[in-house]
Amino acid sequence: MFRLNCRPLTGALLVLVSIFALVGFAGDDGGLWHTNFEEAKAKARAENKLLLVDFTGSDWCGWCIKLKQEVFDQEAFKKQAPQQFVLVELDFPRGTQLPEELKKQNDQLAKRFAVSGFPTILLLDAEGQLIARTGYRAGGPDEYLKHLAEFVTAHETIVRMRGQVAGVQGLDRAKLLDQLIEAYGKLGVEPDDAKTWTTEIIALDAENKAGLRLKYEFRQLVSEADALKKERKFEEAKTMYGRALQLSGISGEQKQDAYFAQGECLFYAKDFVGVVVCLKQAEAAAPESSKVATIQAMIQRFAPTAEAQETVAKLKGDLDAAQGLDRARILDQLLDARTTLSQAIPDPDLPRDTIAWAREIVALVADNDAGLKSKYSLRVLLTDAQQLTRDQKLDEAHAALDEALAIPGVAGESLLDLHLAKAKCYAAQEEFEKCLEACQKALDAAPASPRVQSVKSQMRTAQAELDKRKAKEPSEPETPKPSATN
Repeated sequence: MFRLNCRPLTGALLVLVSIFALVGFAGDDGGLWHTNFEEAKAKARAENKLLLVDFTGSDWCGWCIKLKQEVFDQEAFKKQAPQQFVLVELDFPRGTQLPEELKKQNDQLAKRFAVSGFPTILLLDAEGQLIARTGYRAGGPDEYLKHLAEFVTAHETIVRMRGQVAGVQGLDRAKLLDQLIEAYGKLGVEPDDAKTWTTEIIALDAENKAGLRLKYEFRQLVSEADALKKERKFEEAKTMYGRALQLSGISGEQKQDAYFAQGECLFYAKDFVGVVVCLKQAEAAAPESSKVATIQAMIQRFAPTAEAQETVAKLKGDLDAAQGLDRARILDQLLDARTTLSQAIPDPDLPRDTIAWAREIVALVADNDAGLKSKYSLRVLLTDAQQLTRDQKLDEAHAALDEALAIPGVAGESLLDLHLAKAKCYAAQEEFEKCLEACQKALDAAPASPRVQSVKSQMRTAQAELDKRKAKEPSEPETPKPSATN
């Protein structure tokens, strides 16, 4: 993890920083980075340059600091970038106070350009219109300059093609509009005309002779689905992605993207069985795509949750008709599956159902079939003892815990829990020596358990109480020494 040790600026240094900010320069680069957006635009117009704008959290954002150190502070960047760009830093610090006007400007620009994270790097024309959007990239100044050069080339291509659009008709116009949309895609932005152009392309290639009607019908449906998903209308979005998948002739990679997006909708709906189904469909749609490794990793991640969810649904269906030992076994399996599932989906009813079903299992199982009676008797006794301790019925709590400790085969974390409960019971009785002894038995039972910290905390509390007692005990009077006689 990148670590930053910042000290807040005070006194004269803060005054100097504020002066630099007000006159329009950031940092110590001799005016390389501007902070006044309007002045930077005027400079870009006068010098026929583009604006390179850095939205940064200079004193707290690790990736911002990393980008500055690896790229912006490097001599290669400081020498080459200003030849083509007017550099603008829009800072959102936490350790320093910006002048009010500067803060207001930066906030307005972040809102205007929908900046949702840092660093965000924008390439703008001299009028402040968005050309491209990017962020941190590894590789140092040379790679970053190359990345920006690709944006410039794509922008110049777009400017040229936009000048040609008015003079082109029919299928050629559809092809040119397609090239324009693809060029914008390389810049990471969507043109304001995208919807209009999409509708026009579909109409101009109505017979799909250039394959554009199908391409843009798919894109149109996906765009509508994306908008629904952004509004958290996940069921409607999933249906819209389904309509896109029904289009005949779409490519494997298009199918892969749509299935993946459907899986995202199901994730937010907490349907992990559906998530895994969609991810497997996405994998099968384009098994050679660059996205397959990511998809496979996600399948592996969500498969256990999906299996638990499927198991819970099946067992719930089987439970109503089951009786006796069969019902006890189903309840046992259902508790295990719900415990697994609760790691992905909060299950606030699980603690209540666990103790209720544990009591039912104990009642249903007479002969400790498959160890169920012992397993759940222990849970019931431990829960009862914990409640008795809270109710200050401490002798009854000890009796319940002793009964649980007498169950054959209790070991590991179960044994730790019982001894820890005994320790808390002793603490409530202010028998802190016995509390420490019980804690030590808990540690010995499962020394690698995550709950060891709880045991140690209880030990520290008990030891502190013993130390207080010792401090209050009166010291024994010293026996006077006999005086020496001649």
